[in-house]
Amino acid sequence: MRVVWALAWKEWRIMLDTPLGYVVATAFLLVSGFFFGKNLFLFGQAEMRGYFELLPLLLLFFAPAMAMRMLAEERHDGSDELLATLPTRNWEIMLGKYVALLGQMLLLLLATCLYPLSLSLLGTIDVGQIAASYLAALLLAACYLAIGLYASSLTKRTIVAYVLGLGMLLGMYLLDAALSTLPPEWQDVVALLSPIMHYRYMLRGVVGLEHVVLLLAWTWVFLSLSWFQWERRAWQ
Repeated sequence: MRVVWALAWKEWRIMLDTPLGYVVATAFLLVSGFFFGKNLFLFGQAEMRGYFELLPLLLLFFAPAMAMRMLAEERHDGSDELLATLPTRNWEIMLGKYVALLGQMLLLLLATCLYPLSLSLLGTIDVGQIAASYLAALLLAACYLAIGLYASSLTKRTIVAYVLGLGMLLGMYLLDAALSTLPPEWQDVVALLSPIMHYRYMLRGVVGLEHVVLLLAWTWVFLSLSWFQWERRAWQ
């Protein structure tokens, strides 16, 4: 695990030394703050449910932006060949990159904890439901980041990686939005496999094991695909 943490720390240093990380973080907090403030001040809704309902749409744009450079930039700069000469395994590279991404996302979500704290000053809040919603948000973000990392493994251009990641997440989002228009036999399948659907179940305040397992399974699938893509290129 020392290699994993070393690679994660390297990615953290890159994020701190380049403006991209600050731009993405600032934009995410500004946009999420706008939607939270809109529900609070315009509609007079002192609750977090509206914000969490919109969060999958926000993450759809920001998760690929965070992950797009992780593997694509290594290939573009040729540093993937240097990594191949080091005593590191490909799964350690994938895990190190992913841990760095997950740490960045965790910090962003922790920063939004100011929203429920501000609501607690206005009245009583449902702490259990908000805690379950934050857990659901972290699990969904972990799934989105894994998809973004897989998109980054498919190309050496960061912009192409962003478009690919955005396209995959947008397709998932639109499929969930069009659930009621699908044939009945497909509705059950999509509802069973849709990460967003399981995320919304958790927003009700009930953290079911099946919802957690489904979101973790999607994350594992796309991390495995990223590893397979990196391994395939190494053999080539």
